[in-house]
Amino acid sequence: MATIRENKVIDLFKILFFILIEFKKRFLALFHSTINDIEFMGEKITIYPETLSDGGIEFEIKVKDRSLFGKKTTFSIKREVFVKDSRPVHHSVDLRKITFTASASQKFTVSAAVMKKASGSFPYSGSKIKIQIFAEVKVTTALFFNASTRFSLSDHIKSELPKRAKVKNNAKQLIDPKDSFNFFKNLSSIPAENQIATILLLIVGGVLIVLNLIIGYHDQMAPEHMTWLYSHFDSDGDKSSPLVKALTGCGAIASFVWWAMRKQLQKYMAFHFRSRISKINRESKINIGKLVTGRSRVDLIDPVLRVVACNMEKGKYIRGHGSNRRTVSFSHPNRAVLLYSRKIPIIPKGAPIHTYFNEEFSFKPMFQALYPRQMIGQSHGLDLVWEVQLIVGDLVDQELIGNRGVFIHKEFYSA
Repeated sequence: MATIRENKVIDLFKILFFILIEFKKRFLALFHSTINDIEFMGEKITIYPETLSDGGIEFEIKVKDRSLFGKKTTFSIKREVFVKDSRPVHHSVDLRKITFTASASQKFTVSAAVMKKASGSFPYSGSKIKIQIFAEVKVTTALFFNASTRFSLSDHIKSELPKRAKVKNNAKQLIDPKDSFNFFKNLSSIPAENQIATILLLIVGGVLIVLNLIIGYHDQMAPEHMTWLYSHFDSDGDKSSPLVKALTGCGAIASFVWWAMRKQLQKYMAFHFRSRISKINRESKINIGKLVTGRSRVDLIDPVLRVVACNMEKGKYIRGHGSNRRTVSFSHPNRAVLLYSRKIPIIPKGAPIHTYFNEEFSFKPMFQALYPRQMIGQSHGLDLVWEVQLIVGDLVDQELIGNRGVFIHKEFYSA
């Protein structure tokens, strides 16, 4: 009786085994067929654009592969931020999207209004991102599989943006200058409550970093069931070093503590905008003494007041693996111009700083050398920032971030 049952179980396993083998064959065949569709989609579908007299574009989509007939297809005009990284997070927005069923040939007209919206952008390729406009045809070839082909529209969209003036390769140094200061002199220059807060931040941050390192070292040496905080494995079950996780945590703690300490160390003076700017064009001239002001609790020796504008490339990429996998946002300065710079030998404590700066400066070099904002969402694109900096040798620098919405957009397109 037992032997009969054993034979039935063995037969059942054989049937299941053959079913799995057959499923694997069919799945791999489908997978390879789909991959081939993806690899050669550009040969199977062709996009032919033709610019119309009113500024619109007529697209003819020809499908050469009859096996794609009848499949769900979408045609889109997209603006995309392409992140130049090994683990990028790209971002795009549809300016126009049409869903249809694939056939031998179909035509779609994109109106002049949509193309004018696309022409408000411009092709851009920088250090970290690339911004482009393209037409895309995407075919659903199988469950969970989409194949697409793209056609760049750079030759069909007129960009009225004049060639940008040359700039020095010093954007990082201009927008984020190295802050060299004397910690103890700076500490003695701020109010007592800020001194206490700074010291407490330093002590608490140091204790947290030491404790975190001790935990990381313990968990590194201990068996998995005896770890305190950091596992020997990530969320995917792969091996992971507790000590490396602890070091990453220490870096995060140190960054936060330094950011908070810097805010306290800046309390040796008040520094703020004196007036707000409404709108700025190429011909606008701003009196720096009417723009910012402030008073210091100590003498400022050789302070430098600067106004800097910069194009900032923004995007996201993936870092880490397993439980440490995360999406990181970045802001990378790529082009910058110095609009104003003035050094004063000394500004006595308590003196309003605007009385020492009574000069006008122009934003015209910014309109000539930098690009207008072209953001796709909040996190991706090309931003335009400007700030007023007060650089003091022995003290933490001060900065004020200007309103980026004051610039008249069309002024960037004037020659």
